[in-house]
Amino acid sequence: MKLNADRQALSNAVQHVGSIITSTLSRPTLRNVKIDAATDVVYVSATDLEVGVCIKVEDVEVEEAGCALLIEDRVAPILRNIPDERIKIYGDEGAVNIESKDGKVRVLSEDPESFPVIEKMEKESVEIDPEIFNYMVTRTEFATAQEKGRYALNGILLKLDEEGILDIVAADGARLANVTKKVVNKENKEIDCIVSKKGIHEASRLAGLCKEEPFMIDVSENRFKAKNSRGWMTSQLIEGQFPNYREVIPSSCKNKVEIATKLLLNAIGRASLMTSDRSRAVDFLFSGGNLIVSAESPDLGDAHIQLNVDYEGKEEKVTFNPEYLLDMLQVVKREGVKMEFNERSTPCLFRSGKDFIYVVSPVVKDEAKV
Repeated sequence: MKLNADRQALSNAVQHVGSIITSTLSRPTLRNVKIDAATDVVYVSATDLEVGVCIKVEDVEVEEAGCALLIEDRVAPILRNIPDERIKIYGDEGAVNIESKDGKVRVLSEDPESFPVIEKMEKESVEIDPEIFNYMVTRTEFATAQEKGRYALNGILLKLDEEGILDIVAADGARLANVTKKVVNKENKEIDCIVSKKGIHEASRLAGLCKEEPFMIDVSENRFKAKNSRGWMTSQLIEGQFPNYREVIPSSCKNKVEIATKLLLNAIGRASLMTSDRSRAVDFLFSGGNLIVSAESPDLGDAHIQLNVDYEGKEEKVTFNPEYLLDMLQVVKREGVKMEFNERSTPCLFRSGKDFIYVVSPVVKDEAKV
């Protein structure tokens, strides 16, 4: 293998795939990135066996085809710190040389044949705008369960019907986020699977590399797959049964109010500073045309922020874990969110536009104390 490459482009590709490599990987081979050079194209790839990513390197000349493995936590800083715009990379009997104008670094390399194959997508059956895909992922992935051992809730549900209606759903038992969009379903395929949060996040990153063309996704052989002209990725599916999310969404609510997103985010953010690990609770008091967001702690103090809202119902008080609302409001970009609720102890529904639904369980005050 012998390459003449744009240093920044190669560095970007290595950093992109290298983000899935962790120090906990037991197989030394998996701590490497693979450089695979054909006569007219170069790819860089990495995998932890759960997720695999392969990225095309731009602006590189292949003088001699071949492949090599490089330890990611060594080669990534080397590429970042070389001052030259272009570098030369070539193999040398069990090593790879990275050559710049002021010197050369020789990095020992393992046998590339030991590196796992990252499967490509065989059929381009489902097509989605990459910005829409990222929109859907951003508004759901934060709601996945963080604790290990939650199985299905540690992942994200992808549900596609024959008509091309795609739902992406995440939940952790206390909240649920759901985005629904229309996609191009060429083969009228049905998909109902759970993808790991890491896998769906890497798919979103890949989609973000090429916003000018459709993003292709598919599920086959118990794996989620995605690709565009910049590369491809694959992820294992999570076994288990995702809860029936449609049953979680309240079918009707007697109280409905629209609130300015930024004002609500600001109010909850300030009030949350008066909560502690002992009591994660922020109160919403609706009265007349006002919403009072408040919190108090015997160790910290208290906060009361009043917002003007279009609310005409009777006085109602609902209590939330502020983090659940802040997570949602930070990813909603529309000017307002609609809040719908019944009683202080029943799930509350938040809507943003026609495609985003967020259900969150309120906190009974005694439950706020850890």
